[in-house]
Amino acid sequence: MDPLAKNFYALYEAIFSDKECLPEHIFIKYGLMDITLDELRETETIEMKRLHREEGMSLRKIGLLFFLTDSGVYRRIQAYDKKQKSHKQNKVV
Repeated sequence: MDPLAKNFYALYEAIFSDKECLPEHIFIKYGLMDITLDELRETETIEMKRLHREEGMSLRKIGLLFFLTDSGVYRRIQAYDKKQKSHKQNKVV
């Protein structure tokens, strides 16, 4: 497919999609972003953590931005912190 056509289709889908969908997912679908869904999820979680801890934003407001519940945001941040802690322990040993 022509690269310009890919860009057009991705833009069209991002604007007119009936579903609430992050543009990043659409870009990945059309091969316009070189990132895996796991890397995207980790990046989103880092941003959630930053918004909560540095900006003081509530979990509920963060959840609205990422289409999650406040408990979903909390669980993702906790899982990320646990994963980071286990990686640090593995490096020390």
